[in-house]
Amino acid sequence: MTVFELAIFMCLYRAGRPRRVEDICQVIGGWFECTVEPRTAAAPIEHMLANQWVSQKGHGLCATEEGRRAARPMMSGLVRMLDHGTRLIDVALMMSVLRMSKGELDHGIRDF
Repeated sequence: MTVFELAIFMCLYRAGRPRRVEDICQVIGGWFECTVEPRTAAAPIEHMLANQWVSQKGHGLCATEEGRRAARPMMSGLVRMLDHGTRLIDVALMMSVLRMSKGELDHGIRDF
């Protein structure tokens, strides 16, 4: 899973409902402070569909349990990367400010 695919997955996981590609691109564009065109997301989304990390539901996409299992080590690695050379409390504060949680992906997919 690439960083871009992780961002797509987290957008869908946090949404709590299926999202259209245009909506995903808008959210991710805000995170990365750039414009993300739907055509840019097309190949990564196809890759994610092929790996069953996301699925189609109606006119949108949603996160899957397989995607959660793939994204969990990536999020844990991100936390460990931020923690390198700092005290745990500093990381906890940083993660809180960033609204990230090491355990965010510990529980199963929510039903829509």
